[in-house]
Amino acid sequence: MAFFRGGRRADWKNGGIALFRAQKQLKEGAWPVGHNDDKSIVWQGHPRNKNEGDRYIQPAVYFSGDYLVYGGIKLASLAALTGYLLLCWAIPNYIWTGEYTWMRQSANISVVLGVLFLYYSIFSRFSHFVVFDRRNQLVHISYYFGRRFHSVTWQDFDYIVLDCHTSSFGTAHSAEIRTAPPPWSLEKHGLPFSWNLRSRLIEREEEAYITDRAPRYRIERTVELIIDFMSQRRTHPQLIGITKDMDKQLTVQSKDDYKHYRRSTLKPWALIDPEKLPDEPNWKKNEHGNWEKLHRGTIARAGLFGLWGISHTLPPYLRGTRADPAYKKDQDAPRPGLRWYSHENEGTGELVNQPDDVVEAVLTEGMSALERFPEAAERARKARENAVTYHNKNQSWVVSPDA
Repeated sequence: MAFFRGGRRADWKNGGIALFRAQKQLKEGAWPVGHNDDKSIVWQGHPRNKNEGDRYIQPAVYFSGDYLVYGGIKLASLAALTGYLLLCWAIPNYIWTGEYTWMRQSANISVVLGVLFLYYSIFSRFSHFVVFDRRNQLVHISYYFGRRFHSVTWQDFDYIVLDCHTSSFGTAHSAEIRTAPPPWSLEKHGLPFSWNLRSRLIEREEEAYITDRAPRYRIERTVELIIDFMSQRRTHPQLIGITKDMDKQLTVQSKDDYKHYRRSTLKPWALIDPEKLPDEPNWKKNEHGNWEKLHRGTIARAGLFGLWGISHTLPPYLRGTRADPAYKKDQDAPRPGLRWYSHENEGTGELVNQPDDVVEAVLTEGMSALERFPEAAERARKARENAVTYHNKNQSWVVSPDA
């Protein structure tokens, strides 16, 4: 069950705190409610403008094969504020120590702790995650403390869209997608009072600005992305577009080195290894809508405090490409970012114009899936030969297809 949407949309005549207003709407039954695979009320009261193009706004997410991952840094703002205050306390203690030695000792301790807190807030990677698992139709929600995950089925998953005023500079209105991990149930218990501790932020978008006060409706597109990711085929045009974009980054920026790609482009997501997540839920709802715990959550996050520990498990859809260590030096293996484009579009075209069932198999298993489709395999071989000849003749790309 998913709730759309609560709080207060941009309203310059009336004030109010969005969380309290949303809680009141939920208690009064005035909150529009829909199933988590229902997009009919996503654009509630605001029909989508078809002229904007049939595409998602590219979100700040980690899109990896069968996993869509949203993340954030735990307590980063609090750590930054604490570090700043400790340094502010230390400076006058260094200046006016006088005869009190404890003031200098206090200043030394404050400097050390302040630097550590600031270091954490600046350099730590994402440590809170909400992972949408299309392969097993699960949603994995990280513990607030520790490296384990709550795992629930997609059908039992609750999330809300919360509209609120914001104090951000230049912004009049923002919207958030949030969920709450078990044993809290948004459907049964409503909004938790200790919102920041209880809930997990999935996505936050700036929706209206002081200058023109025109809502942007960005959060609706993020909700659409989540629903489509969990309910549509892997070959859905907009979903496959995100895969192509990320594969192209892997090839162009990291020269097909997946570890380098994780360390650089995907550095904030380096602590999470989706392939280590379970394939069964550890929470389920009973007939009364209450959560029942089946067993303890699985450890799927590396590192401590979000500062170190990196995982490099290769997603299945990259197997058989040069991002796969087993095929790194294989001149016949396709490059991830080039296999999606024809030679006219600076690619090698192994997957161009292939039937949906072929592309679906490759996204599930890797390039080895082509062996089950002789015609598709022959088409891929010819496309590659034509592309190599074309690129060698025209020197049309900064990175040669067989570099």
